[in-house]
Amino acid sequence: MYADYFGAVFENGAVWQYMHIFREKEFKAGTMRIAIDLTSLADNFSGIERYAMNIARELIELDRREGNTYILLFKRSVHPEFQKYQGKKNVVMKVYKGQNKLLFAQILLPLHLYAVKADVFLFLAFQGPLLFWHRGIYNMVHDLTCWDCPETMKKHMEWYFKLSILNALLVSRGIFVNSKFTRDRLVEKFHYNKRKITLAYCGISKVFMDYVEKAGNRQDGSGRDKAVQEEEARNRFLDVRHKYHLPEQYLLCLATLEPRKNLPLLVEAYVELLEEGSVDVPLVLAGRKGWKMDEFLERIETGYRQKIIVTGFIEDADLPYVYHMADCFIFPSIYEGFGMPPLEAMAVGTLTISSDAASLPEVLGNTAAYFHPDNKEELKERIRQGIQQQCGDVTLREIRQRIRLFQWRRSAERVAERLAQGGGRLVSVKRMVKGQG
Repeated sequence: MYADYFGAVFENGAVWQYMHIFREKEFKAGTMRIAIDLTSLADNFSGIERYAMNIARELIELDRREGNTYILLFKRSVHPEFQKYQGKKNVVMKVYKGQNKLLFAQILLPLHLYAVKADVFLFLAFQGPLLFWHRGIYNMVHDLTCWDCPETMKKHMEWYFKLSILNALLVSRGIFVNSKFTRDRLVEKFHYNKRKITLAYCGISKVFMDYVEKAGNRQDGSGRDKAVQEEEARNRFLDVRHKYHLPEQYLLCLATLEPRKNLPLLVEAYVELLEEGSVDVPLVLAGRKGWKMDEFLERIETGYRQKIIVTGFIEDADLPYVYHMADCFIFPSIYEGFGMPPLEAMAVGTLTISSDAASLPEVLGNTAAYFHPDNKEELKERIRQGIQQQCGDVTLREIRQRIRLFQWRRSAERVAERLAQGGGRLVSVKRMVKGQG
């Protein structure tokens, strides 16, 4: 009820006039103290947490002049990715105790935040606490699943995220999104000021860039070095195959195993193809288990364990190899704010089949073969084509061009420029990188 009420207030635009004075106050002149909430990294490590980690790291790396101070907020311990910054003069680490996620996020965290002296508070994973107000808040909105696909969420989480996003729109000096799709949904649904929304895409992780570079080196090399590199690659592929019990050939779907990923449609399509004799290649479902999937996974275990393999979570370092060994990658999701797995599969050269839902065509462009997420027959046809490698030719040049659009450094530059425009010294990213003040 409350989320619907506040949503109506947002939609008529009155709240923006009311909050104009609050949001337009300027920061004090001088370099900025930027507090970044990284507490959620202690709980899960999905795409949302990975986004926060990479943008935070790149912001620190960009600021070579060390003009800003970065106050990194962690829960229970400093995340391993940031331990290398301990002792760096412009990085401050704060670690807070906490176990219960909801209690920590909405009660304990705001108490800690009020004690932090900062010009900017940056929430890159989940939105900031409902009880924390400050003139320098910037929030990330990854998607509007709670409005667009509420049936894929638990009811209490639907309301929780609705209130969190509405509050974020109310108190934020600026909003970050990782797709034009989400930006346009915010403008359409809430009449939110488009100029206050900054697009900062997700990036291809370093592990994939390193993998692509090594593959290129093996291809271009010669003599003994090339032989050694090829042997190392074969051993690495073999280790990963044994680690996750992967067959010689397989179709791959990698995602958090939850209703929004539309896995029942994929399994139904795959089983029908098996029964028709159109496919004999096993299907691998990879990723950590989400909610409301126990019955689905049990049905797979009892009925199709010889043909459908459930691996569980795949470690980051192993991802490029798991993607690359697949005959094709299938992503049947009914809703995404971005959609990282199909982009990663495409990056290593694996034929990619994706639904055309939400942001996915924006992210993948013409490098994927699409189907409607409700059309099982269309998906079956794409799988048939994928097995025969007949889903269209994508050149290496097209893949490289697509990858260049999604770089963490570029997105961090967008974030840094937006923060500079909001207050403090208006130092351009180029001057930050060159070490000029």
